[in-house]
Amino acid sequence: MKYSQLYDEIESFTQLPGVIDALSVEAFERVQKSKQANEQKNIVYLWRTQEKFPRFNGESDILYIGQTKQTFAQRYSNHSKWIGTEANSLKYQHAIKNYGGITISVCDFRKFGETLKDAEGLLLWWYFKHHYEYPPINYTKTAIRHNEYVR
Repeated sequence: MKYSQLYDEIESFTQLPGVIDALSVEAFERVQKSKQANEQKNIVYLWRTQEKFPRFNGESDILYIGQTKQTFAQRYSNHSKWIGTEANSLKYQHAIKNYGGITISVCDFRKFGETLKDAEGLLLWWYFKHHYEYPPINYTKTAIRHNEYVR
């Protein structure tokens, strides 16, 4: 796989049921408490808007790239991390208002790396290669600087 295939690759991710269409615990729990959100572990995941938004180079629907050894439901069991800070609230409200509801897509990390951090790093680097910046919600940067993953 090569970085140029990023958007083709993420179409193979599993989208969790539900859409986060408001900044509320109830809207978030429609996704977070789904059966699928409680099943898959050792995943990379994407927060995606329904409409694309401008980037430094091009456009994207990816707000965030993350990873967890837990299930998505376990990773986000503390809602306050998601909607509890003013900075996060401003970002998510803007995304929902201007680009539509947020969906979550997940994939087994081993498709992209030997470790969770490697897989997340590779996806972040591929995103950077496309847009010359990281996703708008990511604080995590990556030291990974290769353009393909070969098993």
